[in-house]
This record gives sequence, C-alpha cells and structure tokens, in this order.
Amino acid sequence: MQYWSLEGIEEILGKKVCVDRLDSRTQERGHTKTFACWVWTNDVAHIPTKHTLGVLPRGAGRVEEMQGYSPPDRRVAPPLGTADYTMLIHIDMVEDWTPPSPRSSHSAQSG
Repeated sequence: MQYWSLEGIEEILGKKVCVDRLDSRTQERGHTKTFACWVWTNDVAHIPTKHTLGVLPRGAGRVEEMQGYSPPDRRVAPPLGTADYTMLIHIDMVEDWTPPSPRSSHSAQSG
C-alpha cells in the first residue's frame, strides 16, 4: 500500500516514465494483488520488469538507551533485517504514437 498513489508508482517506474493515471479498479483498492496504471515513455525499455520493496521491522537500527546515559561501550545497533517483497511489472498493452515517417516522392509505392 506504500506505493498505492501516483507518487508511489512514479518512484517505482523512475524518471523516464510519466504516469498518466491510475486505472479505475486500482483507485477503488478492492484488492492489492494488482495495480494498473497508464504511463507514457519514449522507449518501453525504460519500464522496469520488477521492483523489490524492503520493509524494516519497527524500531530497526536503534540502540535502546536510558535517557541522559550514554553507555561506555558505544554499542552499535544490530544489523537491519528486512522483509523483501518483489513486485513484478507487466506491460499489458503498448500504443505507438510515433508519427509515421514521410514517404519519398521517388518511392516505388504510391500514397
């Protein structure tokens, strides 16, 4: 649900993809198994095929200390253990809006 917004999907897809809108089924948030949106890009290769989300447990990266007391051993917080979730990105349909190249008047084909 962290990415269930235009800003969230822009973070996943990167700066070379412009998010146009969220699909109406996505806006309803009926289920979180799929997320559909419409995007613009000048090259479909700019759309990643997967994104991994690492979720840290609450309080990770902190050493508990008593207020006003700094331990002499200068303890370091334990290493972070993340739960990783991989999101697969699927392109359902591509519309090519590239204008057709003009034909030469010397072309064997007409019109």
